[in-house]
Amino acid sequence: MKILDQIQSIFDKYELHSITLPDGYKNIYTFLKEYPEFIGDFQTEKDDTYFIEKYKRHIPPFYYGFALGAPIISSWNDIIDEILELCIRIDPNFEIHQIKIKYGSICFYVYSDVIEDILDVEQLIECTLYDSALIY
Repeated sequence: MKILDQIQSIFDKYELHSITLPDGYKNIYTFLKEYPEFIGDFQTEKDDTYFIEKYKRHIPPFYYGFALGAPIISSWNDIIDEILELCIRIDPNFEIHQIKIKYGSICFYVYSDVIEDILDVEQLIECTLYDSALIY
């Protein structure tokens, strides 16, 4: 089964904006180091603990599961949650190997023997959920 169109529909529900930093700041990490009072703007209730607890049945032994951390754009975690719910509805044996932020992008490492275009889904997530302000 192919799901890329359904994944695109999930993205279409959100207004995705880049992080806008004041002049002189290369990334969100240097900004938050100087202004820690803004960390709440880049946190969400759907953190790594939330995801690990919710999807623990789909994380095989010896895999990391989640390493999204903070700071993050909170809508990204909502999108990931919706995508995972869709994947699990389609493939109850869906595996989450690791979902993390790397070089400003969400890396989505999963496995499904039912979802035919899962590699295209991984690539769409990586290209769409990217923000240069998250590169340190």
